[in-house]
Amino acid sequence: MEHKNIIVIFLIFIILLTSGCKECKLSSDCDSKIPDRFSSYSDNCLDIKCVDNTCKFTSESDCCGNKDCERDKGETECSCPKDCGKCEGKGEIKIGSRTYDTEYLEYQCKDNECVLSIDESLIRSIVLTDDKEFSYFKIGITSSIDQPFNIDTSKFKVKIQLEDTDEDLVLPVTITSLKLVEKELLIGEKELDGTLKYVGDSFIESIPVNEGIMQDVEEEKRMSLVIGYTYIIKERTGRDSEGNLIYENKVRRDIYTNSYSSKIFFVNPEK
Repeated sequence: MEHKNIIVIFLIFIILLTSGCKECKLSSDCDSKIPDRFSSYSDNCLDIKCVDNTCKFTSESDCCGNKDCERDKGETECSCPKDCGKCEGKGEIKIGSRTYDTEYLEYQCKDNECVLSIDESLIRSIVLTDDKEFSYFKIGITSSIDQPFNIDTSKFKVKIQLEDTDEDLVLPVTITSLKLVEKELLIGEKELDGTLKYVGDSFIESIPVNEGIMQDVEEEKRMSLVIGYTYIIKERTGRDSEGNLIYENKVRRDIYTNSYSSKIFFVNPEK
């Protein structure tokens, strides 16, 4: 009898031991047993199955939430921040051996891509003025410039007004060109035929900025405005037989360089 009891106890122990080794019966039994390495995975990126009473965990590819930024599958910081990280923060510029954060440009999502961009509300317009008196006339120059200057969207506007004239000037005064330069570097130019026909007459022109003027995404430039102009004067050449002065019209051409007192901050966002 005692021998039979020992056998029964042994069989019960074996049954308990066997049932204890079974990790699962159904796949749902494994939901609470996900290993730490898979704990942050999205549910749809983790295949969980109960196979032979053992929980099996398999990571799904081409799935946002599998901790793998699959750029070849189209994942970006904007389409899948879970895997690729958030699209945020400043950009970097290198000056000499040092690296600095950008002042205005920050990473933002555009068309599902994480690109360096600028908050347009940070852009303000500054106005720089200059009056120049030449030998035969005087002009006023007003430059309206975005600060910072976004080379993709900003406009560089110049207003020129005729403020005074000499009696020997033959109107109109003609402005033939406007150029923006930084030393020898041509920033932008506009050929034109801007005529100033009377005192108080004026016009406004926008100067397009050339592509490729920036080596980095943000730069400060000290610029000058070079104005090409032409005018006609009455030049005295002598007197006639009655003693009256004789005049001959002479065409004069020249340039004037207006150096801006303030540096202009340029930004080149990623498109």
